[in-house]
Amino acid sequence: MAKLSRRDFVRNLCLAGGGLSLGVMLGGCGRGAPVSLLSEVEAAGAFQPNAFLQVLPDGRIVLQIHRAEMGQGVVTGLSTLVAEELEVKPEQMELRLAPVHGEFKEPPLRLMVTGGSASMASDYLRLRHAAASAREMLIAAAAGRWGVRPQQCLARDGQVEGPGAGRQASYGELAALAAGQPVPERPVLKAAADFRLIGRHGRRPDALAKSTGKTQFTIDQQLPGALVAIVLTPPAIGGRLASFDAGQAMAMPGVERVFRLGERVVVVATRYWRARKAAQALQIRWLPPQNPLDDREILARQRQLASTEEGTAVREEGEPLATAGARELEAEYSLPHLAHAAMEPLSCLARAEASRCELWVGNQSPDLFQSAVAEALGLPRRSVVVHNLMMGGSFGRRMTADFAVEAALISRAVGQPVKLIWSREDDIRRDLYRPSVLGRLRAVLTRDGRIGWHHKIVTPSLMRRLIPQYMGGSLPAWAPDAVPEFVGKVMASKDFTSVEGASDLPYAMDRIEVRYIAWDPGVPASIWRSVGHSHTAFVVESFVDEIAHALGEDPWRFRDRLLKNHPRWRRVLELAATKASWGQPGPGLHQGLAVHESFGTYVAQVVEVALENGRPQVRRVVSAVDCGMVINPDVVRAQVEGSIIFALTAALHGRISLREGKVQEDNFDSYRLLRIDQSPELEVHLLDSDRGPSGIGEPAVPPLAPALANAVFAATGKRLRALPFEL
Repeated sequence: MAKLSRRDFVRNLCLAGGGLSLGVMLGGCGRGAPVSLLSEVEAAGAFQPNAFLQVLPDGRIVLQIHRAEMGQGVVTGLSTLVAEELEVKPEQMELRLAPVHGEFKEPPLRLMVTGGSASMASDYLRLRHAAASAREMLIAAAAGRWGVRPQQCLARDGQVEGPGAGRQASYGELAALAAGQPVPERPVLKAAADFRLIGRHGRRPDALAKSTGKTQFTIDQQLPGALVAIVLTPPAIGGRLASFDAGQAMAMPGVERVFRLGERVVVVATRYWRARKAAQALQIRWLPPQNPLDDREILARQRQLASTEEGTAVREEGEPLATAGARELEAEYSLPHLAHAAMEPLSCLARAEASRCELWVGNQSPDLFQSAVAEALGLPRRSVVVHNLMMGGSFGRRMTADFAVEAALISRAVGQPVKLIWSREDDIRRDLYRPSVLGRLRAVLTRDGRIGWHHKIVTPSLMRRLIPQYMGGSLPAWAPDAVPEFVGKVMASKDFTSVEGASDLPYAMDRIEVRYIAWDPGVPASIWRSVGHSHTAFVVESFVDEIAHALGEDPWRFRDRLLKNHPRWRRVLELAATKASWGQPGPGLHQGLAVHESFGTYVAQVVEVALENGRPQVRRVVSAVDCGMVINPDVVRAQVEGSIIFALTAALHGRISLREGKVQEDNFDSYRLLRIDQSPELEVHLLDSDRGPSGIGEPAVPPLAPALANAVFAATGKRLRALPFEL
């Protein structure tokens, strides 16, 4: 097989009695024991499957999905890739969420993780190779049975056809024979011109079950004897538990236990509502934090740091421009803390015993969950089993295992299975937020047309927080415990997650200087949809627009001129501008645009607003997207549309406010989502491409806010530099 890129993996085919099993092996990862989700009844008389694909003698084809499905459509995408090369219809395959196993892990950290909009990019070739190898082995088995050459046989719709009458055999009939075939070293992938599904298939295999309520989410899971738990935490970040009186609560029906867990109070009952009512009856005395947080003070401190600290240079190019006789522009942009606010609040079912623990939980990284729970319980990682489930959204929140650790600790404490359920209020007030950010920018515009760009970013380092978690789940047992913490500290000063989208500024300017000040105010924080791009795009594309207007240039043409070395950026800009009739909006409409690349995908957006009683209202968003080869067009369009609504929600309403350390928002009445009557007309235009696929779950989020801000400026002459916008 030809050498693959670093995101692709070495193929491996595994053979076992009774059927054909196809797996993909990660370089550097041990094989370990075979991994299978087949029951004993299913496996009887069949084979012990190894990794992704299993062909059973009864004709069933099982595809184990190793990525987390949280509504983004990864189940659809991966099954399309396999069905295309295996020559079956997607509905012929049985799809199951895969367990934690070394064969599903990705380098360099060797984690089984779904994030960074990387699923299609990482799996495009490796799953196609896996399925193509299986197809060739099945064809070879049929050819051997009939005494013909493989080139005379054809695989189609789950069977192999040979020359002459009556020569047809299903994959199930051929499974045992295929298992004995030599593994093809270089399976032939289908040419793009022969695709029947890739680029065309739109039906989501999980849609019907979700629509009819058959899909099992975490909250649907049941175990005999399982109790329900809720957790009460200090109302202020950094607060502590002084004391509590559970007498009245314990007298209520169904209440089993009330106890302390660190600085928290746990209520365990036979049903959720019983636990919740009992919690309301508790008499709890909380101690306030020593240094309560206030978001206004956080912003003031960020401004002070931007004025007094140089920070770490993450990019310096070109010689400094002389300011004598030059025009200088300065602007400050601020973005607040944001909650994830997925439609499904957090929950986890745990059964923790003395030497073993099982978790049933929707999550983005079962490795991290396994590692975190094992550490909390003092168990070997292999003694923690994570059963992966579908999720009703995540946006990065279910990358962190704090709630699963709680569930496991509670289960061990009560000696029974426990389902921990967070309310919407818990979900918002106990979130790990998108950090607040301050961007300070200065442009030097010389008389001879040169441009100097100076950008300073003040925000916490996510890597400083997350690297210890990630590395802790992937390091060998002999590695010193201090390694992850040390690496996190080293990375903090140039944390790519805090400066991505700014450090790689694509515009051709004569001087570019980007500096980063890592300051952590102590607010719990984690990854939020599009990570650093969620703030850098707003800052960069808003200020680029300011420069264009200062120079008297059209914002599209100005960008196009400075993107002379970036054709993919220019193509999406041109497509979005053309489809939106840039410069010729309809009566009463005003336009703004932005363009951004994240996770290998290029997105340009034109936002149109109208003034109603002097207030801007979003009327239309036109998006142009280059995400490489499009696997499932309907899924891509749905992701772009969902990203726009998500980003528009944040731009118009998103804010977590802190007063005396307390989060002021607690449900969708105070942490508002976009309503139907606020939703604009959406147009999504996809560029044709022969490149491999790139991410689509996040890249349409970043350009929306700056495009909207630029449209408001076109309508009102007012620059919006702080999110959320006060329209």
